[in-house]
Amino acid sequence: MKRAACLALAFVITSTAFGATELKTSAAAMASQYASDADAASKYTDKRLALTGKLLSLDSGLTDNVIGKLGEDSDTAVRVTFADKASIDKIRSRIGQTVTLHCVGAFSTSYPAATDCKVK
Repeated sequence: MKRAACLALAFVITSTAFGATELKTSAAAMASQYASDADAASKYTDKRLALTGKLLSLDSGLTDNVIGKLGEDSDTAVRVTFADKASIDKIRSRIGQTVTLHCVGAFSTSYPAATDCKVK
């Protein structure tokens, strides 16, 4: 697991070094970093992400936002919110499938998070 997380981090760093506009990572790698690195939040906050993982669920939040969970395990999954209703409608039928969301990393110290997600 550690080796996979290190490889994923190396891929993210390499992608940004060559001018990529988005950090390409998996939800599992992001969650693994949050579990092992206290500074993980600062590595993703306000960065554009191409985040790939299994869409585990879509739930209504406290303010009627729709919050998705992306990853392998709902306890460690990346929490995602969407840019607009059209993005939610487009992704709703894909629960249980692997998807790539284009998001912005959000600051959270307790779990990995991303906002303004869209499906391309």
